Amino acid sequence: MSVLNNLKNNAIVSKYLSWLEYSNACRALNGLDDYTLADIGIVRGQIPEFVSEKMVSNTNIQNENAA
Repeated sequence: MSVLNNLKNNAIVSKYLSWLEYSNACRALNGLDDYTLADIGIVRGQIPEFVSEKMVSNTNIQNENAA
């Protein structure tokens, strides 16, 4: 298990995992119809910014909980 933890602490691997999470979230939201996106409160053009903001806020919450 320590090998996996070491990989997660690697800056390059961490950046790749973040990009992968971002990409998957954008793809999932882009798969929704416009009515469902409207229920969430966004339009299709706002998806990249919406996902970025949510990822940053989730990272901040995780950092607060770790401290």
